[in-house]
Amino acid sequence: MRDVLDVCRLCRGTPKGIAVVIGVLAAILTTRLHAPVLRAASASEMRVLSHGYVDGRGKSATAIVGPDGISNITDIPFPHGGEISPDGRRIAFDTCDRSNRAIAIATLDNSESRIIEPVFGESCATVRWAPDAARLSYAGAYDYLLHVVDLVTGADTALPYTFPATGWHAWSPRGDAIVYETGRGGARRIDIIDLATWRTRQLVGPQQFGGCEVWAPDWSPARDRIAFTSCDRKLYVINADGSELRHVAASAYAPRWSTDGESLLFLSGRTLARIPADGGRVQNLGNLPYYGGPFSVGAVR
Repeated sequence: MRDVLDVCRLCRGTPKGIAVVIGVLAAILTTRLHAPVLRAASASEMRVLSHGYVDGRGKSATAIVGPDGISNITDIPFPHGGEISPDGRRIAFDTCDRSNRAIAIATLDNSESRIIEPVFGESCATVRWAPDAARLSYAGAYDYLLHVVDLVTGADTALPYTFPATGWHAWSPRGDAIVYETGRGGARRIDIIDLATWRTRQLVGPQQFGGCEVWAPDWSPARDRIAFTSCDRKLYVINADGSELRHVAASAYAPRWSTDGESLLFLSGRTLARIPADGGRVQNLGNLPYYGGPFSVGAVR
């Protein structure tokens, strides 16, 4: 409005002044009508990074998950997938490259990247961000122990008593503990390690599920609750102290908490689904662009 008033001062009642005003106002309106509109991220939106395979080749993409489903699908140049950062702007991953094998961090378009820690082993390591994004953890490398890497000092600490930590794990919201799957065969279970004392304790396993394995734990970013799935593809939620084990959904795999901790996302076949944290109606959000690998969740900023 102020620029319009300023232009009006040019008009002194003369035909020439009126012509000048009309021309300038037309330019202002044209500029405003064609200027890009920047849409603020909704509090209910999340950025999802998914990984899968096309003709046997690894592919990764990001997408926006909103109240009504999946949108804004964008391919990203990471054939082995990775873990999206809490702020939704970076990816942590294992290069899985025999000639340059390492844990690395990059922007989602890979315009900036940084090698964090050389690793080796037969399988690609599973990488996770600490809630403050100042540390990374990884599992499933050469020694099958959980490792924590300080991104400031570069120190790589192997966590004793976590063998065999084969992959899936998650940080507590305070960053003081990690929940992880361990064990083999029918004895697979889910444990928690306290990062201050290195003490471990069993959360769930054969005692509750017999020979039915449990895996894929994910810790709520808002509360001391942990989601996981069982061998019969059921989704459960349990308090971090081992109390209040609850069955939440069926036909579920690879659960991840929403960024606000109010709901759970999970795979059901090719479909990404969502359910309230305490159970309820399952919402089918749509198919992820690539299927066959895990997905991760970050903010939209």
